[in-house]
Amino acid sequence: MRRLVIPMLLLATGAAPGLATGSQPHDADAEVSAPRVQTLPAPLIPEAAMAEEDWRTANETVGAFTRGHIDILRWEAENPPPSLAEPLPEGEPLAMSAAVHVALGNRPDLFAKDDMNPLTRARADIAAIAFARDVQRTWIQAVAAAQGLRRTVEAFEATEIAAELAARMTRVGNWGQDRLLREQLGLSDAGIQLAQARQQAMSAREALARKLGLWGDGLDFALPDELPPLPAQPLSGEGLEARALRAHPGLRLAAIEAERSQRAVGSRSVSMWNEAAEDALSRAFATGNENGDPLANPITGAPVLERRRLPRGHDAEKAASTAAEAAALAVTIRSQVREAYHQYQVAYDVARRAEENRRLGEDIQEETLLRYNGMLDSTWDLLASARDRVERSGAAVQALGDFWLAHANLQAVLAGADYAGPDAGSIRAAGRANAGGH
Repeated sequence: MRRLVIPMLLLATGAAPGLATGSQPHDADAEVSAPRVQTLPAPLIPEAAMAEEDWRTANETVGAFTRGHIDILRWEAENPPPSLAEPLPEGEPLAMSAAVHVALGNRPDLFAKDDMNPLTRARADIAAIAFARDVQRTWIQAVAAAQGLRRTVEAFEATEIAAELAARMTRVGNWGQDRLLREQLGLSDAGIQLAQARQQAMSAREALARKLGLWGDGLDFALPDELPPLPAQPLSGEGLEARALRAHPGLRLAAIEAERSQRAVGSRSVSMWNEAAEDALSRAFATGNENGDPLANPITGAPVLERRRLPRGHDAEKAASTAAEAAALAVTIRSQVREAYHQYQVAYDVARRAEENRRLGEDIQEETLLRYNGMLDSTWDLLASARDRVERSGAAVQALGDFWLAHANLQAVLAGADYAGPDAGSIRAAGRANAGGH
């Protein structure tokens, strides 16, 4: 049975995936793989009873290594069980531009035709720009979720090491059961976070698959391991409003139509209409506000135009409405550019600080390792700094993803699409765990 060709092959051959022959996604008899689900290992929590092991026997095991517990843990890290991370599909990673190419190829309704009238063509252009933005955002979210999942796996493994070490210390009587239970609770919480991160990564990938229009064998596409790095400098805000006004397909047509309507009725008719409108507004707001309450005298109806003061016919009314629509669209474009750029700049600043925090977390861990080797810090200090570094690394990934989402929003607004709105990303506070001794 023929399968849907994978995206990179389609791009290499220049074929459109929506026109591929063979099985179609609506064919219920098509052979597809079962959904892949990776569950948490069981049991999550290592069992231990206080002083259940002979201290000398346990200490002999530790003594076989140079520096005790931490060297056992390092040996186990070099001989790990199967990875908790989802294995990545093989193949060339799907770049953002390639994702837009594939997605548009599966949406023939978004193609324009060379014989369209200007208004229809403008609407087609705006729809294609908005769709490309949505594909870009979905690609960013999928890559960021997969990258964040790897950080969550690291955090889980660090917590698992801490729980295992706590169990060993309890078995030889160095720890009480209460301290072990706290570490086990932390491991259980980390397991929940890992399961949720897997679900988030899977949902983001499936959202991208839907945008791409892929199914069956086409789902085996690979994504880049990481998002693009933060640019050295953010975009300048100078001239962005003018750039957006010039590029917007619909605004050009609205402005031309407004100017044409104004010329058709003449300046005298336009002046008569404006004077009548101002008189109607004055009468609508004629009642004064006696007690200073801004809502004491709300407007109770539409301003009423007096027919005797209006020019003959409906051309002036049409011209006024056309001019108002063009002006409202221009004001909206300018406002959306300002809001999108503000979001972009704030996201850049937050991502830059989050990256600084990530580097500081690495430096702290290196310093803690040096102090541990000098027997100035405990194993728990080292594990706590490792967890802190992983958490800050995850926060940096989240902030970087928010920046690229804001970048996609801004570029789409500058090209003519509506503003998609701010993303609710935030930097998580990564607190140091309480250190214990051994």
